[in-house]
Amino acid sequence: MSATKGYYSIIQYCPDASRLEAANIGVLLLCPDIGYVRVRTAKSNDRIRRFFKGEPFDLARVNAAKKAIEHRVTVDRENFRTPDDLVRFIDTRGNDIILTQPRPVRVLHPERDLAALFRELVGGRARRATAKPEIPELEQIFRRPSVAPRVEFNYSISLPVIGRALEVPYAFRNGAVNLVKPQHFPADENRTISTAMRLAIEGDLLSRHPVKNEQHRLILVPTFEQSDSIAGLRPRLDELFGDYNVRVVHQEQLNEFAREVETQAHA
Repeated sequence: MSATKGYYSIIQYCPDASRLEAANIGVLLLCPDIGYVRVRTAKSNDRIRRFFKGEPFDLARVNAAKKAIEHRVTVDRENFRTPDDLVRFIDTRGNDIILTQPRPVRVLHPERDLAALFRELVGGRARRATAKPEIPELEQIFRRPSVAPRVEFNYSISLPVIGRALEVPYAFRNGAVNLVKPQHFPADENRTISTAMRLAIEGDLLSRHPVKNEQHRLILVPTFEQSDSIAGLRPRLDELFGDYNVRVVHQEQLNEFAREVETQAHA
């Protein structure tokens, strides 16, 4: 793999911002050119205990904050595309868990380099992420004993032409490789349209350019924050995705989709 430019931010526990004292508890790594963003946090809180020796801290609150950052980056990773996106996320942090401003880093192997940054800056064992599935009903479909052996979980592909990585939690074959991606659209209309346009282009590239002699198709399962503007936008998004060869499966269509996967998916 060729080198790419990355940006890392240290996740810190800082109980008193006025004292500027903080204990490192995790690392976030963003590689915009390949669409990679991940978080690794410490399994234990021993570093906090050593750094703030004798000072009490809310163990449950710290652990919950770690999980919240991991979940936010996982669910909202489509909105981490540039260093500015990361800065905006950092600026929203307002509790005891803060993130440092991004620092550039040369990245050869993102997962290995994230692990190396974690060892150097935090140390100890990393917490195993246990993020909940974005759409539990969809997870249940693909985890059925009759379906799971015919599914590829956590499927990753390099998008044709642009070379960016696309990761989806589920992929199944029925003559083509169907990439099933849950997608949350926020109440912000501009952000929703921007995300939809990018996904439409990615889906179109997949449909028009076979990868490793296999045809791929993007299937979106969207969720929407409730707002009048977004409700009115949904038919337009459906039309956009249809024009760009992206299939949309709405929540009310999941039972029908489950039957389709059950009968059509093959190894």
